Amino acid sequence: MTALAQPAAVTINHDNLWGNVLDSIRQDGKTYALSWLERLRALTVHDGALVLAVQDRFFRDWIDDHYRKLLEDTLARLPGAPPKVSFEVVEPPPGTAPGPTAPIAPSVKLPQRPDRLNSRFTFGTYVVAESNQLPAAAAAAVGENPGRCYNPLFIYGGTGLGKTHLLHAVGNKIHESNPEARIVYLSSEEFTNQFIESVRDHRMSDFRRKFRDECDVLLIDDVQFLGKKVETQNEFFYTFNTLHEMSKAIVLTSDTVPAEISGLEDRLRSRFAMGLITDIQEPDFETRVAILKKKAAAEDVDLPDKVCHFVARYVQKNVRELEGALIKLSAVHSLTGQAITEEFAAQVLKDILPSNRPIDIETIQREVARYYKVAVEDIRQDRRTKALAHARQVAMYLSRRHTKSSFPEIATKFGKDHSTVISAVRKVEHQRQTDDSVRRELADLENKLGLSSLSAG
Repeated sequence: MTALAQPAAVTINHDNLWGNVLDSIRQDGKTYALSWLERLRALTVHDGALVLAVQDRFFRDWIDDHYRKLLEDTLARLPGAPPKVSFEVVEPPPGTAPGPTAPIAPSVKLPQRPDRLNSRFTFGTYVVAESNQLPAAAAAAVGENPGRCYNPLFIYGGTGLGKTHLLHAVGNKIHESNPEARIVYLSSEEFTNQFIESVRDHRMSDFRRKFRDECDVLLIDDVQFLGKKVETQNEFFYTFNTLHEMSKAIVLTSDTVPAEISGLEDRLRSRFAMGLITDIQEPDFETRVAILKKKAAAEDVDLPDKVCHFVARYVQKNVRELEGALIKLSAVHSLTGQAITEEFAAQVLKDILPSNRPIDIETIQREVARYYKVAVEDIRQDRRTKALAHARQVAMYLSRRHTKSSFPEIATKFGKDHSTVISAVRKVEHQRQTDDSVRRELADLENKLGLSSLSAG
């Protein structure tokens, strides 16, 4: 496939560029920034910077201090975009300037949606398929009857498969039905940070009031990060008990089942299993096509079927990567005016297509752990169950075959000596030649990793 020649010069439409920046921030789930950034407007692109209009110096300084990095990081991901932002004070009409101590203009009506819920993540925008049918149905049931069914609902699966989308969809559905419901959404890492800050500042009464007395729905993302945080787990245990006893809805997501969360206390494992535990699998080709079509329609992007199939065929890992591919195609098309063809897609997405991405031992360990449904930490440690031993040997084999790492380097990543790695590689290579089931496992894993079974490190 030949790459399309890039035009000699491209005139960037600053309004389209600013729209793409806001769309990317929204897609990243950083909606907390939009109530500020949507009040800016693009003036021009000048001297390698996107120039944004601000209403006064106070507002300019606030945006510069709090959001410059977010804006420039977002610009860096948009092909053809300038690397910097700059601000120009454009005085608002008389009578609309903000007060001296408040950066938010009195005329701006703050959104009523619960803090940090993304309005784009609803059940209507979620593509349901065989790989996610049960968790989607369970989440919808919780949205309809919070606290009265599947409490808690525990959804697990690999990165970028739509767990966070379902978490927001539950919150949005409950808010739609009951705007007065007090919905708290955050990650377990943020829960931990707020707990630490409350202990440090002697504000535990405020912390407990927020998560117990003033919470009707608790949505926690990436609960696996509670592992090994003893004091945080203790506080979360009592928070969980308080809400559950009051029939308050609790929805949790994780990258693995409760039993495999390293360092999680048994009493929390048992609490998480009180409701429904359900997983999201990787989407198959047909589902990936459906996801792309739905998201393209939502973004008003005319994505030809051939291009849709091309992207779905090569971007296999998760929904987040599909969204990223679509955003990049849309952004380059908007900025350059080039038609969206297969050749265009191949050129634009060349850095994210699986065949062009570097693979490392950590990536292999994570993928093997997901495939065999074991914890990554257990693969890296000396636990000797039969299932873990096989998963560890497969990960060593793939690391040797598909990376440039030496036997000693691989051994270090697995906490073993190099002779153990040599033995594992030889054993799995023999199994690949003689055992059909192992041959299928290795082919599946290499496909998921975007690797050719014929390549060797």
